Amino acid sequence: MIALKNIKANRKKITCEAYVEDCRTPILLSFDRAKNKMDSFQLPNGYAWCASHIHHAEKYFCAAEKSELPQERTIMWY
Repeated sequence: MIALKNIKANRKKITCEAYVEDCRTPILLSFDRAKNKMDSFQLPNGYAWCASHIHHAEKYFCAAEKSELPQERTIMWY
């Protein structure tokens, strides 16, 4: 699970704070619309195994980039 909060978008970038699993430390994410991919990001210590969570957020931004984005979104999978 990844929770995306404070989602903001402009023509070039989508930015947000992301919270993975049970981590209370936000990850600052920036999605480059021209490249259709995430800019570099830093996972909190002990959460290296959550890199795939960022990929789920990236896929969401790729699919939702042309529509209006909400301020918050929780992405879950199984």
